[in-house]
Amino acid sequence: MPRARRRRRPPGRGLGQSVLIGIALTITVVLVAGSLLAIHTQSKGYRDATTVGYVALADPIGQASARTGAQLSALMAAAPSLTNGQFPNTARGELEQGLDAAVLATTNQATQAATIGSPPPVGGMSGRFTQVMQLRASTTEAVRATIDQLLGMSPLPVAGAPTTAAPAPAATFISTARASAELSAEGQQFVAADNGFRAVRAEAAAQHLASSLRASVWVHPPIDSAPLGPTALGATAAALALSPALRAFHHLVITAVGLSPPAVPSGGVGIVATSCIAPQSTAPGATPTVVPPTSTLQALVSVTNCGTVPEADVTVTVTVAPADDPGSTAIPSAGQGGRSRAVVTIASGASSAPSLAPLPVAPGHRYTLTVTVSLPPAQADAAGATQQFLIQVTA
Repeated sequence: MPRARRRRRPPGRGLGQSVLIGIALTITVVLVAGSLLAIHTQSKGYRDATTVGYVALADPIGQASARTGAQLSALMAAAPSLTNGQFPNTARGELEQGLDAAVLATTNQATQAATIGSPPPVGGMSGRFTQVMQLRASTTEAVRATIDQLLGMSPLPVAGAPTTAAPAPAATFISTARASAELSAEGQQFVAADNGFRAVRAEAAAQHLASSLRASVWVHPPIDSAPLGPTALGATAAALALSPALRAFHHLVITAVGLSPPAVPSGGVGIVATSCIAPQSTAPGATPTVVPPTSTLQALVSVTNCGTVPEADVTVTVTVAPADDPGSTAIPSAGQGGRSRAVVTIASGASSAPSLAPLPVAPGHRYTLTVTVSLPPAQADAAGATQQFLIQVTA
């Protein structure tokens, strides 16, 4: 059977197809590259506008941060020489208020920095700027914690914040040497944040934008003597520990006592009131305080911490004891008075109204009501630590 003859490909046909394909691919590459170049050229204006807008938003945050740094720097420089004003304007209170304000401000600035990065600017500027603000915030909070532990202070209650029934934790103390090491390390972090901000500022300047990022510095040269630098900040620990005005001062006072049922208009005074300034302890006089007929008597007490440190496990005691004149009718066994106690924790400058159980009394008899507060061992002045009434229960 004869073999089928192969058809010969015309010379040069395969080469021509290859050339055509190559030309088509070249044209495609050129078109794609041209499109990408056009897109890039057209989007440059948008990207520049985004970066300009970001810098315009970041700059006020950086300047607010610089002002916070200046305020904290001034506070740390002046802290060892603070003096006590009239209560509650104590040196410890002024120092704590300044630290709390710096923590609040830097926390807000870090939050603002994290929210302005969308849409993102060119490069990693947004992330680095946010990191600087977060580093300043976390380091400021660490400085407050170190000083609070050195001096036995605690952050002040925030106005409007939800209250809690849980007692405040006892102050945690650290040594001066440890506080010095921690503050020195925290000063290094402030320097690192300044260096980070300079890098962000240089990146913004390299973009040749219409708006600029101004300097924001916390540790001004010379760094060794700057209040927030590692050397000076570390040395502040010893100065704070030696400051007489910043030492813990204990002073509890019973500032108010009322009665339930309340006293009637006739008779002795039915309310005791005093203050942290020159407090007084009352003693019963010859004229009794008169209350209406009742089988129970309750003291409504307010205790104020006039000192500079929180006081935990403060015991408030109310005692009602018979005080009839000799020869009076015997008091029934169910009306012999008694004792009621409550334990409270009181922050510096705050007051507490402990819940004290009513005590049994009998109409037609007299009693001495005594309120006392347990004093911390370091409190030398007992003025205002006791209050008393002579009470006549109407028959």
